[in-house]
Amino acid sequence: MPKFSLETASQRLTAEAASWLREALFEGAFAVDATVGNGFDSLFLAHQVGKTGTVLGFDVQKRALGDAREMLKFAGTIDRARFIHDSHSHLENYIEPDQLVHGAMFNLGYLPRGDRRIITRPETTILALQAVLRHLTPGGRITVLAYRGHEGGTFEYIQIRLYLEELSAEFVRVEELAGSNDSETAPRLFRILKRPTVPE
Repeated sequence: MPKFSLETASQRLTAEAASWLREALFEGAFAVDATVGNGFDSLFLAHQVGKTGTVLGFDVQKRALGDAREMLKFAGTIDRARFIHDSHSHLENYIEPDQLVHGAMFNLGYLPRGDRRIITRPETTILALQAVLRHLTPGGRITVLAYRGHEGGTFEYIQIRLYLEELSAEFVRVEELAGSNDSETAPRLFRILKRPTVPE
């Protein structure tokens, strides 16, 4: 039996992810955009961490990083972001060993309007999740939006769900949310909270 149940979101899953993650971020926070993609998550995170915070963004496609840089320059928040042209699975090569992460976003699948053959894959996504969890501060939050409607998407969703089910319930709380029009190919959102304290 799974260790977490499926709930129905009250709003779009992208909005659900942002509103929930916002509670873990503040002026000076350190956040990770594990899949920069179209740059909207990076922009959201840059606003949330404020002038003294940092957003570390990863993507394997230079086009995604270039578009995100232009978006953040236009918004006046580019000085808060470091964009890395590398797999998110190498996250620990780019942050200090004692760096705490307050929030992270994973938006899986392919680059919108990009090459649909270039997709996130469970083997690297799970490595990235493991890295973020090692650095996640107590009370820190991670969102994973898994798209199941493309080739490879359902397989990645299943593998991530299996991984999350194996995490200790004393260490994290995991919730899965579906949209109001859920189907076999509709996206799902995982919300992962590192527990502030270990329950007695």
